[in-house]
Amino acid sequence: MPESDSADMPVWAILLIPIGFAIVFPLFWCFIMWINSRVSGWSQLADTYRSDIQDPPGKVFDSVHGRVGLVSYRGVLQCVAVKNGLYIQPGFLFKFAHPMLFIPWTEFHQVRQTHFLWLRMVRSRIGNPHIGSMTLAAKVFEESEGRKLL
Repeated sequence: MPESDSADMPVWAILLIPIGFAIVFPLFWCFIMWINSRVSGWSQLADTYRSDIQDPPGKVFDSVHGRVGLVSYRGVLQCVAVKNGLYIQPGFLFKFAHPMLFIPWTEFHQVRQTHFLWLRMVRSRIGNPHIGSMTLAAKVFEESEGRKLL
């Protein structure tokens, strides 16, 4: 049986692999982010709480651990707390199909503190009637106007 080596492969075929990866992987990633948005309930929250404000002024919390619905956003959320609510958005690589949200403090319901391993978290239902659920690091609430909800 003759051995084949890469010298027999045409150059266009060798170039096709990285080009194909550069096209297919971003499309696949966007599809996964779109699925996450739907499964987590982020897209439903965005129907009501979407914000198009760029760089809102307020206390910034970077690399926040959180959960929206069933999907965990481990250390990829950025929260900006202002007097009347909370802006939430995922980091750059996770933004596709995840628009920034602005949730007024008055829309957080059934707020309770929980623990996950060593992390102190705050779990709440969003909206009245209920639109979704969210769990965020406790520091976001404790170091902002959200402390009044605890």
